[in-house]
Amino acid sequence: MKQRIQFFITIGVLIVIFVITWISFSRHDQASAQVFPATINRDCAPWDGSAFTVSIPMDGEIINISIWQSPDIKLPARFSFPDETGQIGYAYIIPELDPLQQLSGEVFFWRVEEGIPVEGEFDLLTEAGQQFKGKFEAQWGNEIVYCG
Repeated sequence: MKQRIQFFITIGVLIVIFVITWISFSRHDQASAQVFPATINRDCAPWDGSAFTVSIPMDGEIINISIWQSPDIKLPARFSFPDETGQIGYAYIIPELDPLQQLSGEVFFWRVEEGIPVEGEFDLLTEAGQQFKGKFEAQWGNEIVYCG
């Protein structure tokens, strides 16, 4: 009976050690992603509805992520591109010398509220397979936009 109890205690301790190790490594991967400074501004959706755009400068290029909904997202939200429905938004990069290129992938926002810095993550690809991945912290710009 004592051997059985010792066996279960040993298994329990090993599981706890494994879980702690797994959590610490997953947090290390998250912490190591580069945080890019960005700007967020109000924008207009194609149908003149409320929208917002996050601009992330990267090595002479600018990633623009336009979300075609009000900048009032209280809960974490993930958006996928390209948007086949034409209702969510558009992600593209403006290279230094080439014309803009549509991006595919995902963008995640912790929350979006006007006047408060917006934090999020992106994992986007060009058609040629160039990857752009990282975190951003966007400060609100002071552009005035009139839709409609």
